[in-house]
Amino acid sequence: MITGSVRNTGRGIAEAFATAGAKIIINGRKAADTKRVAEELRTKYGVEVIEATMDIAIPEQVDNVFDRLETQGIKLDVLVNNAVIQTQGYAFTDTPYAMLNDTFKVNVFGLFHCSQRAAKMMKGQGGGSIINIGSNTAMRPIKGRTAYVASKGAVDALTRAMAVDLAEFNIRVNTVVAGYIYSDRWPVLPESTVKRRRDNIPLGHECTADDIAKAVMFIASDDSPRTTGTSLTIDGGCSTQLLPADCDV
Repeated sequence: MITGSVRNTGRGIAEAFATAGAKIIINGRKAADTKRVAEELRTKYGVEVIEATMDIAIPEQVDNVFDRLETQGIKLDVLVNNAVIQTQGYAFTDTPYAMLNDTFKVNVFGLFHCSQRAAKMMKGQGGGSIINIGSNTAMRPIKGRTAYVASKGAVDALTRAMAVDLAEFNIRVNTVVAGYIYSDRWPVLPESTVKRRRDNIPLGHECTADDIAKAVMFIASDDSPRTTGTSLTIDGGCSTQLLPADCDV
């Protein structure tokens, strides 16, 4: 299961699993979007795709989906918590409480709830892998994004706590820490903005959905059987540098 998988990074992760021949569960908030992407993946890869329309911020919708999966006897080996709200543009003192609440409902509470339901399924199956998509802003904040940064810091801590609690059930929990990721928001940016971003990435280019998907596939696979409670950073070197390239020291 990949939450938030009808577009951008989530779609890329779903495509990676489909390429590997996995049965996948696609999630979107709107039934029409979920159905469309599921049909596209079935046609392109010839794999079984289950549609799971839900807003992970609404507990009842999450429970309804997981109840249905359990009733149908569907096995869940991997959960990728990708769904996210990208709140930005507000100084700390101007951030509305409602925005903070909405951000945490998806990025933390929804992730927690999906993981809890998935872990209960995995316990009965002998194990599994939960992979949270994090952000390098949790350690290197960006101005004007306090709600988002705080939520991603919570995800990092939650990953470690879950890993400790779930290890006895052979359930591994890890984070893929992403930096800039090319998405459908990039084409509308001024060329100068895109150039400046890339100039300040040590490796010279933002991540792609495929970059993140490859990291997810590694952590989900049998190639990382002893990996839990840790993070794999995919950000072109951004979180390693003290200052971006266009700053004087």
